[in-house]
Amino acid sequence: MSGGNVEGHCQLQRAADSTGYYKNQGTAQNIQLELQDDSGNTLNSGATKTVQVDDSSQSAHFPLQVRALTVNGGATQGTIQAVISITYTYS
Repeated sequence: MSGGNVEGHCQLQRAADSTGYYKNQGTAQNIQLELQDDSGNTLNSGATKTVQVDDSSQSAHFPLQVRALTVNGGATQGTIQAVISITYTYS
């Protein structure tokens, strides 16, 4: 196995609204979550990110980050929690 790529396909579990942001399942109200890669590119539902497999270690690294935001304002204090499923495919 060498020289391949791994693709991560993001699957939205529960949409907050038509914007594609991920729904906060915690107690804070009017909060959405945005998944990004390490370059700040948004990975909404259905997005894909492809990275190369390291030949020597046969591993791949998916650097991701999440930010909380409010689309319509009125955010309240509380917890932030989300479920984001990612399917990985080697080619």
